[in-house]
Amino acid sequence: MIAIISAMNIENEAILALCHDVKEKMIANKKFYEAVLGDEKVICCLSGCGKVNATISTTLLLEHFPIDAILNIGTAGGLKEDENVLDCVISTSVVEHDFDTSALDGEAGKGAFFEADPLLVNTAKTVAEEMKIAYHVGLIASGDQFISQDEQISKILNDFPESLCSEMEAGGIAHCAAHYGVPFVVIRSLSDIAVKEGNEMDFEEYAKKASERSAQFCEKCVARYSKK
Repeated sequence: MIAIISAMNIENEAILALCHDVKEKMIANKKFYEAVLGDEKVICCLSGCGKVNATISTTLLLEHFPIDAILNIGTAGGLKEDENVLDCVISTSVVEHDFDTSALDGEAGKGAFFEADPLLVNTAKTVAEEMKIAYHVGLIASGDQFISQDEQISKILNDFPESLCSEMEAGGIAHCAAHYGVPFVVIRSLSDIAVKEGNEMDFEEYAKKASERSAQFCEKCVARYSKK
């Protein structure tokens, strides 16, 4: 069974709108939805903001449901000039950019890294190509910070120059998935590009477009992955 973890409520609702046989279950004040997406059983949940909320949700998922893989969707800010709003970023790995024990461990103490599952990554790439979505594949930087200041952007790109985007939940989900030995992939839609001017879109317009597309993306990913 695949778990689909959404960062925003509008994304979770868009997925549930494509599902049938939806059953809500409350565990430790978190809502989980057992459902059928296409022909496959899934569990959908809303992570809440930040790595701690995301870790709590993922832990509850893995402790209470027979999860075979995790698909995490959401929004991020782009960090490369060749990116555009509504482009998709597919993780090969995730780094917690605000994890820092360098005072004790030197440069090796900067960042906690987690590798995404290659089969899930390739599945997501195939779906992006089928849907004709512009996509980028690589490192996603995750931390409990909304990245908007030049010094924040510079620090991420200085410490982790391969970072394609920054967001706030993937680190917790990836860390938890790695601990439990469950394959995962993180997929982020870009709402803005921090290193470019004139790339903004009204967020409500962006969120509606991105959420509807993410729901369709998830349906195709689940169908493809389940046949592997």
